[in-house]
Amino acid sequence: MEGAISSPQDARIAVVTDGNKGIGLEVCRQLASNGITVVLTARDENRGTTAVEKLKKAGLSNVIFHQLEVTDATSIARLADFLKAHFGKLDILVNNAAVGGVERLQDPVDVSEEQFTGMDAAQRLEWMSKTSRETYEAAKEGLQTNYYGTKHVTEAMLPLLQTSSDGRIVNVSSGWGLLRLFSNEELKHELNDVENLTEERLDEVLDKFLKDFEADALESQGWPIDFSAYKVAKAAMNAYSRILARKHPELRINCAHPGYVKTDITLNSGLLSPEEGASNVTKVTLLPAGGPTGVFFALGEEAPFVIAVVTGGNKGIGLEVCRQLASNGITVVLTARDENRGTEAVEKLKKAGPSNVIFHQLEVTDAPSIGRLADFLKARFGKLDILVNNAAVGAVEYVHDPVDVSEEKFTGMDAAQRLEWMSKSSRETYKAAKEGLQTNYYGTKHVTEAMLPLLQTSSDGRIVNVSSGWGLLRQFNNEELKHELNDIENLTEERLDEVLAKFLKDFETGAVESQGWPIELSAYKVAKAAMNAYSRILARKHPELRVNCAHPGYVKTDISINSGVLSPEESARNVTKVALLPTGGPTGVYFALGEEAPFV
Repeated sequence: MEGAISSPQDARIAVVTDGNKGIGLEVCRQLASNGITVVLTARDENRGTTAVEKLKKAGLSNVIFHQLEVTDATSIARLADFLKAHFGKLDILVNNAAVGGVERLQDPVDVSEEQFTGMDAAQRLEWMSKTSRETYEAAKEGLQTNYYGTKHVTEAMLPLLQTSSDGRIVNVSSGWGLLRLFSNEELKHELNDVENLTEERLDEVLDKFLKDFEADALESQGWPIDFSAYKVAKAAMNAYSRILARKHPELRINCAHPGYVKTDITLNSGLLSPEEGASNVTKVTLLPAGGPTGVFFALGEEAPFVIAVVTGGNKGIGLEVCRQLASNGITVVLTARDENRGTEAVEKLKKAGPSNVIFHQLEVTDAPSIGRLADFLKARFGKLDILVNNAAVGAVEYVHDPVDVSEEKFTGMDAAQRLEWMSKSSRETYKAAKEGLQTNYYGTKHVTEAMLPLLQTSSDGRIVNVSSGWGLLRQFNNEELKHELNDIENLTEERLDEVLAKFLKDFETGAVESQGWPIELSAYKVAKAAMNAYSRILARKHPELRVNCAHPGYVKTDISINSGVLSPEESARNVTKVALLPTGGPTGVYFALGEEAPFV
């Protein structure tokens, strides 16, 4: 059965795939409420006509039904012919039809809301994973529906959309389609390199995925795990949307992540109602004329996929963290104190491949500079997903300039001998110690405080504070102080201020060793220990965020006078790994070389 209604000549026409239930039905309702003529499509004719009748009873007469199976070329062609004959154009296409790409062990109708009482998002996702089984047939169906179904419907509708004065395509995506879920760095870079990526290459990528699935090689080949077919199909759809946006600048083509919604795909385990999820899609559909294209929207807000800030990003570990995050499809704001060095670093990265890196000046000890960065992020992105606090100083005066130190100097030296050399090549002064605390602790703290509102706007805000093995409490000889710094339930930021003030007084009076403070590079060690403690306090105060510390290893950097054992690239991986932990991962944890470890 196909309905027909009279439509004003200037009325906008929208098609919503899989519009008979869940998010799709609510998108139809919301678009129709905005005076748009909606063609609600569904695979099952009875369910589709029932959905239309339901909307009409609610007072929405501008909704009609047309059958559509997105994996059937004949069905798609019939819809295109119908639209051409009745309206001669299409203004809005919402590609919502999708499947889970898994076999269900439980029917959604048997799942009640009460089942999830007291569960957070991570626990609900874990439950959903346990009630599903990944099979080759389901994975293949997932790609056919979620990627190829979207693509083939879009291709058939393009001539009609181009007839519109303001044609729009909204592809309903997911946070699970983000490239951070892939561990294959080369593939992530390729899927994010939209200037060179082609639809033909996407076909090859999906073929490779299915072969690896069949060979049980998903994890070893760096594909996403858990609901892998769903994630890969959505990532491919995101990439296709961006390719299409470049190819058709006359259209607005965007992706919309509606949130974690109660639908059949989530076995009704989601946090948002279909109405709430649909509003995040409708908002993108109804953006003002001339709005963005080729963009990913998360919960209705423009989110160039994921936004990260890296402090001290112009060299060493920071530069490599920027490179690795950008290779993961993340938009990186590289910050540096020196504007020339920062812009040079960005140009260096762009020449090597990643184009999704931008520079902003930041001096972590200067409040106006921090404020300018926060204002920039708010105006440009409206959120922040990842903050990597990497900026640091050695808190000593150096006898050697790092640029005068060659790799050959350390040939045959083990780590202990290199550290001894580094200690002898530096001099501890009160001025350097004070600067060390201001940069390494207070700089981290003040940047974090300024970024908190933006991180809380993210659906998955993360802070990674680059720490050190020298920040562990075993470096202290004062048992009372060690206990106090480890007693996170009672420790306060105010008490940390008192501890650091006491350290500087003891430093000035030559009482560092007698008072049980760490010796040798003492200010660096104390600042990193304070930063570790602050990170744990923050994690308790903000359970909605993931706040962790990452010790990258003994690295060849300016701080170590290039005496380290690891390259910046190797050590940066230990930081990036923590920044890209799965959603719902640990918080308030210390990671050493990428693995969880104690703070003591």
